[in-house]
Amino acid sequence: MTSDDPQPPAGEGQEPLTPRAQVALVAGPLGGFVLILGVTWAIVGPGAAGFLASMAAATFVGGGKLVILAGAVEQAPVGHWALAALVVYIDVSTALVVLGGMQQLYRLPGAGPRLAAARESGWRLLQRHPWTYHATWVSLAGFVAVPFHGTGALVGALVGRLLGLSRVSIGSATLFGSASAAIALGFAGEYWAERINAVAGHPVLAVAAVVTTAALAILASKWMFGEGSDEHTSASKGG
Repeated sequence: MTSDDPQPPAGEGQEPLTPRAQVALVAGPLGGFVLILGVTWAIVGPGAAGFLASMAAATFVGGGKLVILAGAVEQAPVGHWALAALVVYIDVSTALVVLGGMQQLYRLPGAGPRLAAARESGWRLLQRHPWTYHATWVSLAGFVAVPFHGTGALVGALVGRLLGLSRVSIGSATLFGSASAAIALGFAGEYWAERINAVAGHPVLAVAAVVTTAALAILASKWMFGEGSDEHTSASKGG
């Protein structure tokens, strides 16, 4: 172990948020999204604002970060780079909302104390083995970067907190993972723009593409959170 190994910030991982901070973390991102829609409505028009709102909803129901490619369609009122920025904002906002509401989860009857105990156990583990802090951060960033599901930031922030990561580390890992994937898909939108527009020009192909994308996203999510996840959970409980 060298002095260059990442060290978890002392104390920050266990400090409870004040009620004002909890409200800010939950209400701030939601208010910011409303502001984004309002500015888009005023500058670009109601169609663009509605398009952004629908793309934001699609990220949570199977579209994931792949909604960025919708901006490459010529008729889209908002371009793919604007959608890439929106996706990053949604991911970071989702992580902040989860962090702001974690203390309410700890108050749930039955499950709450177990969640709090899991967080404390994870934090102690990271203190005993500082190198795992960096590994957990990288794993969280990679998990958020996966584009085939819409809840990466949601599940990632929750699991990251229970594993003992600090709020700052969860936020930075979410930002890094989301931005990396969004930039990659933004360039993909430019590279595949002609093909995307060719598909969009045929209603049947467009519907088929949307259905196929959603199906792949759902299958990928089941694979990531299905049997393998259940086995891991059972093993953790057995340990």
